Amino acid sequence: MEVAIALGVVVGLLIFALKAGMGCGLAHLGCREIMLVASGYLLVATGMGLVIDRLSIDLMAEMIRAGVAMHVVIALCLIALGMLTVREWRCSGRDMSRKTFWALSIPCPACMAATLLSCSVLADLINISPARIGAAVGIILFVTISSVSMLLRRFQGGPGIIGNVMMLLGGFYIISIILLPSYIQLQRVTMSFAAPEMHSELVPAYLILIMLISLGYVIRKKGVTV
Repeated sequence: MEVAIALGVVVGLLIFALKAGMGCGLAHLGCREIMLVASGYLLVATGMGLVIDRLSIDLMAEMIRAGVAMHVVIALCLIALGMLTVREWRCSGRDMSRKTFWALSIPCPACMAATLLSCSVLADLINISPARIGAAVGIILFVTISSVSMLLRRFQGGPGIIGNVMMLLGGFYIISIILLPSYIQLQRVTMSFAAPEMHSELVPAYLILIMLISLGYVIRKKGVTV
């Protein structure tokens, strides 16, 4: 049980960090700007860790359900802003990525709430205060987002890459909302198992997404038009 929840938390953190790091790194933000984004995740996770044990299960369930609706909004923003970024770059050579990257870098409300719920359950099982787990989650996010962002800043593929990534991720969000039963039928799932189950179902889907993004990048580096 503890291993399953811990695995779900780790997968959720990697998803957050990769998504946010891709937005910051591919937009070629400065070091100070990257630190600000990573610090935002640190503060959010720490703050949620301080209050998560004071929230009722029903309230947390409503937060996750509301987060699912936010997924739709985020998905539409990703697709629209991704198309805008690619179009402006191809048509006029204008780099819009510094104005549109936020759609990739903002935390997903549903996944953040589910991860903090997993942290709360894990804290009860291993007898650690949720505040400490929230702080640990925030530190992991800060370090990982910073590292991923700095690594991706070295890529010189142009704003078209981040635009394509945004459109691909937006489409994936919409498909995941339709296909994943843990999102659609969340009210039928026992809350103590909802968060780790949600993340375990997301693992293969996100691995496929990462492979597609990597393949697209390699193809473009080889000079093949897609």
